[in-house]
Amino acid sequence: MALRRIPGTDREYHLIAYDAHGHEQPDSDGTIASEAALAAIADPARAITDVFVISHGWQGDYQDAIAQYDRWVGAGDPDTADDGVRPLVIGVHWPSKAWSERTVAAAPSGLLGDESDPEAITVDEAVDEYAAILDASAEVRAALHTVIAHAADIDPERDAAASDALPPDVADAYRSIAESLGAGGDEPLLGSGWDAGAVFDESAAEQADADGLLGDGWFRKLREAVLTPLRQLTFWHAKNQAREFGETGAAQLVRAIMAASPARVHLIGHSFGTVVVSGAVRGGGEVASPPPRPVDSLLLVQGAVSLWAFADHVPAHIGGGRGYFADVVTPSFTAGPIVATRSKWDYAVGRFYPLAVALAGQYLLGDDLPTYGGIGTWGIQGVPGAVELPPLEPGSRSDAVDFADATVYNLDAALVIDRLDGASGAHNDLAHDELVQLAWRMALRAD
Repeated sequence: MALRRIPGTDREYHLIAYDAHGHEQPDSDGTIASEAALAAIADPARAITDVFVISHGWQGDYQDAIAQYDRWVGAGDPDTADDGVRPLVIGVHWPSKAWSERTVAAAPSGLLGDESDPEAITVDEAVDEYAAILDASAEVRAALHTVIAHAADIDPERDAAASDALPPDVADAYRSIAESLGAGGDEPLLGSGWDAGAVFDESAAEQADADGLLGDGWFRKLREAVLTPLRQLTFWHAKNQAREFGETGAAQLVRAIMAASPARVHLIGHSFGTVVVSGAVRGGGEVASPPPRPVDSLLLVQGAVSLWAFADHVPAHIGGGRGYFADVVTPSFTAGPIVATRSKWDYAVGRFYPLAVALAGQYLLGDDLPTYGGIGTWGIQGVPGAVELPPLEPGSRSDAVDFADATVYNLDAALVIDRLDGASGAHNDLAHDELVQLAWRMALRAD
């Protein structure tokens, strides 16, 4: 599907799909979607002036990406009659499944919910789902089976005496899975020194107080605490995939767009997609490498990336050093405004994200600011000169904002991003005219 036309509208966008390693996947008819997009961008007859590249976040398969982009691109109605802007929109799809959300049929009492769930899957089916998420080897599949089968067979009353620690075979299985993902090393966004036993201990201790932050009452029973490290590992795997895809496939796409045309380039990311677009600007490698010319704007919507990730100097009591994406907010990487939205109604970033990163021991991701937290709750912190915008009001067109070049803006969008939907709250509440107008005003800042 090189070009997607939104049903019932005159809107369209190019959709480019990638595999887990950042390699573009041909469409079903053999079409290379990026070639079609680049040809359209370079076509003199179309005279494209602005290219918008959008990335979805976690838990998105191909059809989910289409549904989300249809809502995003279909929302709003920016007035382009007199501004001379001829835009082209590209949505990228990357494998972002962070965990299985389905109930596993247990022996005998049910896992993660009601054993009578008609959609419950077997242990083997759960292993298949997690193995697909992790791109698992035969060894990791065997480890997954050990973990999931043990959790499925737990009887909380029978096994209460054994609730103080993971069984040795389960702990060993987790070590095998973690090593396969690099969770015991120094990978910058996975964290280092990850320990399943420590995660289990803390999650078990939290059972009485937590309220399903990982979905379906994850901490409410012993068997659920056993699986907490698995969800955390797959969460980190998805986040690391976002970084790797951003620094490979997405970075290559941005640079190809710049080579094809002098059009302005604007990046928009949601959730883990903020990691994707930040990685696309940063480029790969230990040392950041700017694109051929700076991108023109960067909109980070409800970002699931650390509030300290863009800081030039992380507070010493948190760990010090420099945020992984600190270069992204400098003029040689991003020439225009960088805006991060936040909402108190986003429970996924406000509640789940800090819990996950705290258990993993990550700190690079103030006295009155938390050690662990996402920009979708706290905004971008630790960047000198960052500006707090007035709250985004319903019906706002952002006309009053005089965006400056290479400046970070934090925006409270809780009056707009407020529709609750399950455990994630308003995390996916994105189809708003106000957000479209915000992206448009950012893009037109120099006009």
